Amino acid sequence: VSSSITLPTSGNSPMPPIPEPDTSATGGIYDVNESGIQFRHTPSLPTPANGDEFLKRLKSSFQFNILERPSKNELVFELIGVDVSFANALRRIMIAEIPTMALEHVYMWNNSGLIHDEVLSHRLGLVPLNVDPRLFDEYGQDVDDSGEAVLSDRNTIVFRMNVVCGKSKVDDELLQKQRNSEFKAEGLVSGYDVEEAQLKKNEKGGNKKIGDDDDEMKEDVEEPSVMNLSVADRAAADAAASNLNKSSTPIDTPHRPFTRHVYTRDLLWCPQGDQLARFPLHSSGVGSGVGGGIRPLHEDILLAKLRPGQVIEFEAHARKGIGKDHAKWSPVATASYRLMPSIEIVKPIYDELAEELVNWMEPGVFKLEEADEVDHRVKAVVVNPYACTMSRNFMRNPALKESIKMSRIPNHFIFSVESVGMMEPAVIVAEALKVLKNKAGNLSGLTYEAEEMNE
Repeated sequence: VSSSITLPTSGNSPMPPIPEPDTSATGGIYDVNESGIQFRHTPSLPTPANGDEFLKRLKSSFQFNILERPSKNELVFELIGVDVSFANALRRIMIAEIPTMALEHVYMWNNSGLIHDEVLSHRLGLVPLNVDPRLFDEYGQDVDDSGEAVLSDRNTIVFRMNVVCGKSKVDDELLQKQRNSEFKAEGLVSGYDVEEAQLKKNEKGGNKKIGDDDDEMKEDVEEPSVMNLSVADRAAADAAASNLNKSSTPIDTPHRPFTRHVYTRDLLWCPQGDQLARFPLHSSGVGSGVGGGIRPLHEDILLAKLRPGQVIEFEAHARKGIGKDHAKWSPVATASYRLMPSIEIVKPIYDELAEELVNWMEPGVFKLEEADEVDHRVKAVVVNPYACTMSRNFMRNPALKESIKMSRIPNHFIFSVESVGMMEPAVIVAEALKVLKNKAGNLSGLTYEAEEMNE
């Protein structure tokens, strides 16, 4: 198995080598035409005689290459030399079978707000928790003498909320400060406490500030993108940043009762056992909370709105689970793959036609080079097939349609994984491979048992 990091480049730097499609291993290739995709059969290799021959072929052709990391929670990689069943199994495992932590049981003590208990509980369950699930056991793994599951600091995370809306904004802020001091005295941790601990840590010097990670991600975004969308991504980010200050001030309507917004920062983490020592407030990084402790991944998720005198009070327990049971345990926002495009220029494309193709039809896929022929200025050449979106816009031009051959390679998959944030995307891929390995081992054990029974 080979693993390499290859990033598309810009300017005059060479592109990473693109493997030539081996149709003998797949039995054909997908031809792309105006109406859709059609599979074209080609002579294929004979069926492996045994498992050893199959593994030998797989090892000789298999490649796993990291293409790019557009942001902290995104990863693009490619699998080469595997069957579609392998690729789809990996995708499904990433979505539904990687354990994470999520709020499972909500004990509602008082809720006089507008949102019903069931709806609020559902919203709480979908709040992603920034904690590494591998540091916790599955609930039910430990049992008492009677066989009942035992709650412990190794399988359960406890949160509480106790929010009361004041008569006015000033009254609410005073009430909030008073209650925060009471919660801190009880050993409860809110989003405000974590922020305070981080500020104290930064004041001591020598540590990264809260916004440093954003600067690193900004540098990552500025790298050339395999999808050729870096310019558009930066433009969208700049537009959102420029409008942030304009829309950050809430609308205050005169003569209307004060409204208290309840966010995930109001969730109070109740450390159990040695959890506070294992997840200190001054720690940082994925799996240790936003700035430390065990906290929601985002502190600004709106949970409910309250009017003066209304109360929300509950206790919630987070446990380990998988996305197959409920989507709240899925570690990914999206996990998808597409087949690698194969683009071949069968007839030379020159001058105005080449400029139209490069600038309008398929941006990022082709580039202009100086033509060797005396009668022509420039010609189009393939530079980055990864950026092809299979739009087939060039087929609208009859001349371009006859000059370009487009297909898709059946055993070359480009994966795009976007993590929710509780786990790094690379970690999700590694954990998915472990799950797939265990599944294969279980199946192999069952086949051996069946053979022994038949004997």
